[in-house]
Amino acid sequence: MPDLASEAVAADKPQDVIRESIFISHATPEDNAFTLWLGNRLDAMGYDVWADIFRLKGGDNWEVILEHAIRNLAAKVLVVSNPVSVTKQGVRNEISIALATGKGIKDDSFVIPLRTAEYESSYQIVHAQRVDFGGGWAQGLRDLLETLDAAGIPRRGVSERSQIWREISQRDGRNVVETSERLVSNWLRVKALPRDLRIYDFAGGISIGAKDRAIESCSLPLVPRGRGFLSFASPPALHEHFGDDLPISITGMVETEEFLTRGAPGYRIDVSDARRHLVDLMRKGFDRRLEHARLRSTEMANGRHMWWPERDLVGLEKKAFACNEGPSGRRHLVGQSKARNLFWHYGLSMWPATTPFIHFRLSGHVIFTVDGRSTVGDASRMHKMRRTMCKSWRNDRWRDLMLAYLAWVAGDASELSIDMGGDAVIKLELPPVQFDVPFGLEGETPTAEEQDDEETRDILASSDEEPDFEDENDADILEDED
Repeated sequence: MPDLASEAVAADKPQDVIRESIFISHATPEDNAFTLWLGNRLDAMGYDVWADIFRLKGGDNWEVILEHAIRNLAAKVLVVSNPVSVTKQGVRNEISIALATGKGIKDDSFVIPLRTAEYESSYQIVHAQRVDFGGGWAQGLRDLLETLDAAGIPRRGVSERSQIWREISQRDGRNVVETSERLVSNWLRVKALPRDLRIYDFAGGISIGAKDRAIESCSLPLVPRGRGFLSFASPPALHEHFGDDLPISITGMVETEEFLTRGAPGYRIDVSDARRHLVDLMRKGFDRRLEHARLRSTEMANGRHMWWPERDLVGLEKKAFACNEGPSGRRHLVGQSKARNLFWHYGLSMWPATTPFIHFRLSGHVIFTVDGRSTVGDASRMHKMRRTMCKSWRNDRWRDLMLAYLAWVAGDASELSIDMGGDAVIKLELPPVQFDVPFGLEGETPTAEEQDDEETRDILASSDEEPDFEDENDADILEDED
């Protein structure tokens, strides 16, 4: 363990000290979680990181040590900025020292505010270029790393303070032990696709505008191509939609498996386009399946649809779920916060993928309503509510909600069928893909029933604190790219 007090008083000649450290100024204890998250990542990337969180170790005169770090060691000072931190006297003192130091070393960008929530800028740092963490900690970290790299801040591998970061991070942690554990992913394996993909054309010819309107209004999953479209649907099923006014004909048919591996060269469709078309058909089919289940749809910023149940559809009772040799229990899909006079609704968005095998990847979300139907406010307000009311939801809870949702939609069946039109059906395997691993965390994980009381308090609590995690669902077991 480095002697930090000795290090602080040893620099009688500051010009002999090389500035290569990153100092994080933050509110204690309000910003400890964010600072620990950020400090660990910067330390892992080779930066020498200082922070007030070190005082958790106790002992030395930390005011002297931290002031020395700012005046003589820091290459940059990061200020965690939000309505709480900018009013803390300790943070304001560190900003004053940092601004004076930046002026002395002629570095106008010595202080870098990190915005974690909207705030009125302190007069001291109002002109400083800030890095935004409000839209997501991961994106903020990427922008910060670009800023540090552009400033030429050195990385020197493992720092003398790495041991402190590790000890603080592990202080309340559990050890990894050798034990068999089954993990539930958020991947739904596709058991079966329709055997053939059909290539259609409008037999009598049609204008581009009329074609687009006809395809857009069709309730069956279609993908536009040339003068016609691609679909798994049978001709009789499509005729019910287009009728005699828009006669269609099949100009080609290709086996789905061959379409995935070779495309359709005779129709100028290469493999990459074939996979893109298939993903689009699968997505439209899943959306149609959830729409027929009378779920509400909300379009997200990425263009995907999130599907959630109204209160009258599923009520406030718990929904049962069970996994083969995995977790089981009961969960609410809709809940009520009497303290805030609103309802929360669990929903899912999904995206198909063709590698490493054909599957749907699911993402969990929460939406809020005032009466079980009408959503609350705009997207910005919804985002803030989600990050405050759901901040203590653990991955186990997100997993259980996903399983309860799927069990309810499928009616407790072992597969989920998606009607693609006529005799064409996509079959999804339930429950989601599971993995057995030979290790786990020491100690038992509370069951769904045991967590209910604690989680109900979390939901009903009125709190404007920022969450101590970045994403509302981080349950991916694997990563993939098409």
